[in-house]
Formats: sequence, structure tokens, C-alpha cells
Amino acid sequence: MAKYTLHKTTTAPSSYGAHEIYLVTDPVDPNWASVYISDAAGTAIRATPSRATILALINGAQGSTSSVVEDIPARDALSPAEADTAWVRDASLDATVTSGAAQYVYDGGGWQKISEAESLDVVTNWSDIQGRPSSSASAIDAAVGNAHTHANKTEIDKIGEDSGHPTYDGTDFVMSGATNW
Repeated sequence: MAKYTLHKTTTAPSSYGAHEIYLVTDPVDPNWASVYISDAAGTAIRATPSRATILALINGAQGSTSSVVEDIPARDALSPAEADTAWVRDASLDATVTSGAAQYVYDGGGWQKISEAESLDVVTNWSDIQGRPSSSASAIDAAVGNAHTHANKTEIDKIGEDSGHPTYDGTDFVMSGATNW
């Protein structure tokens, strides 16, 4: 296992040696540091994003907009500049929604349903189930149907009880040596 050399600095170096870690303090916020890690050749550098990069990503993501509308025609009247997601209170005009609300995202070509209050339309095939039994669904159905089927079921069904006494085909068992039950 390679040993890494740790450096704490205020600027990233212009070149790296083998197995080095640099903690570079942010010039704006001294409580923040970026981390740079080099490989055995000192060429492949892995780095955490800087504070400025993270803030730019956060600020750039704030362009996303969402609207709550009453129905599908109101959703369709939205322009992509007004909203890229929409919660539709009554989405029943969507053929995939039986009743209630649904959420949609605009993907540049139209509105796509991503969730609904009723349920999401999911179709699962037996072959898609992870951890499923190795038996086929039809073999399992057949086993359930035959759960109480035996070659001698007619004879087994004749065994019974009358007033606490065992019977066979409605007749008390006669046991040799038995004096009372």
C-alpha cells in the first residue's frame, strides 16, 4: 500500500509528485478547503470541487420552475419559460390517470408524467423480479392448486371423528385390546 504525503497550502501546485494529497485553503472562506490527490505517477489528479464551483452549480440550478395548475388544459397552456414541472390537481384527462393529481416534467418535446397521487403505472414481468423463485409462475400456480391433492385423497377423506372417537368412512375404528376411549 502506497504512503501518501499530505500538504496544506493556500494554492494548488503547478505539478504533482507521486501519491500526494494537497489541502488547498479557499481564499474567500478559510473554513473551506479543496482536496487534490495524485496517483503513483503524479499525473492523474482527483479533486473535490472548489467552493466557487459548488456555489456556481447551486446558483445555476435555481432556474428550475414549477407550477400548480387545476387541470391538463391549464398545464398545456404553460410555456417552458413559465415552468419545467407542473403539479396538475385534476389530471383525469390524461388517459393513464384514473382520478386525482399527477406531476409532469417538460422534456423539451412535451409533458411527461413522473408521478401521480393515485399510483404510478407500473407493469412488472415475472422475469424482471429480482430474487424470484426459480420455478415458473405457472408451476407455482399449479402447486397451489394441488396443495391438498394426493393419489389416495379419496381414502384420506374417509378418516373422521365422532364424539371424540376416530372413524373410517363413518364407522368407528375397532381396536383390539382397547377397553374404553
